[in-house]
Amino acid sequence: MNLTTFNTVPRIVHDRGSLAGLPDEIRLVAKDAARVLIVSDPGVKGVGIVERAAAVMTQAGLEVKVFAEVKADPAFEVAEASLAFALECRPDVVVGIGGGSSLDIAKLTSVMVANAGPIKRFVGMELVEKPGVPLLLVPTTAGTGSEVTSICVLGDKENRVKKGIVSRHMFARTVLLDPDLTVDLPAPVTAMTGMDALVHATESFTGVRATPFTDALNFEAIRMVGANLRRAFTNPRDYEARQNMLYASCIAGMAFSNTQNALDHAIALAIGGRYPLPHGLLTALIFPWVMEFNRMGNPEKFARVALALGEDTTGMAAADAAALSVRAVRSLLTDLHISTQLSAYNVSRDDFAGIAKDTIAAVRLISNNPRPVTADDVVRLLEANY
Repeated sequence: MNLTTFNTVPRIVHDRGSLAGLPDEIRLVAKDAARVLIVSDPGVKGVGIVERAAAVMTQAGLEVKVFAEVKADPAFEVAEASLAFALECRPDVVVGIGGGSSLDIAKLTSVMVANAGPIKRFVGMELVEKPGVPLLLVPTTAGTGSEVTSICVLGDKENRVKKGIVSRHMFARTVLLDPDLTVDLPAPVTAMTGMDALVHATESFTGVRATPFTDALNFEAIRMVGANLRRAFTNPRDYEARQNMLYASCIAGMAFSNTQNALDHAIALAIGGRYPLPHGLLTALIFPWVMEFNRMGNPEKFARVALALGEDTTGMAAADAAALSVRAVRSLLTDLHISTQLSAYNVSRDDFAGIAKDTIAAVRLISNNPRPVTADDVVRLLEANY
């Protein structure tokens, strides 16, 4: 019997300067911990965040090792390198610091130290047998929500696709949301990651697996992105907007980890398997096309999306109000300087059939879409927005 459940991380610390509390949080989940592995990327290390975190933990008497070689949209090879490093230093705790890619690799590393590989055998839903070492996650971007999901996405270079590993054992024990870590993000990264949060919330909210639990989280996430993303994009030092975007990203992550995403993410992952385009950019640029395709599959929910984004839907029929959700997103993308024409990103029409095939193969995502979709539908979407 398949029962509907809601699962998320047990503890979230959220405030400016919360990075300084890492040692105390580590002791809460592993009081005898001696060795900590930080998993991060060269960019986060380069701006000094990894060094700050390591210094705080070292001063508290913890031995710290750093793997900061995670690449954007990582392939299986990156996960294997992180695991090899972890097996050598044998950490008692793993701390992931960075964007979604670093957090995903940290999640997988924390469980793989306790589960015999190869990593590819865990692709799919709930195939990881045993929990790993305690995991703490610290996001430095506001978009992926990866800090509160049980999902790791990896690129399969050989097959030119992205694959997901989903396991309840990959939930972090503690998450730290510190807006001070996001203020130095370049404006385009703020835009792309912020849009990714909006896509997460909307796909989860309008999808067939939505529940009252996820609806409450997603509606507030959509509202917060609509009210704060332009501010964070325009003024990086707007700490209120930065903190609200972290909240929006996090609560959207709580929701979609329980429902999964839908067509937008399926197409984005299919394109991303072929082209080195940032995941957040891909989910953003195709978002209005997918909304236009899906809105009549759940007009009442899309009408509420429009309302959450600040549109006046008073007295309107659901179908008409739903159309305003697409208009609101197009306006937001214009303000964020994100083109929605696929041709602007040098994606070849020759790949459309393969992209469509891979999109439909992403059953975990497509099965949550509010409207049935075929490979021909995907090709038409790509063609219409080229």
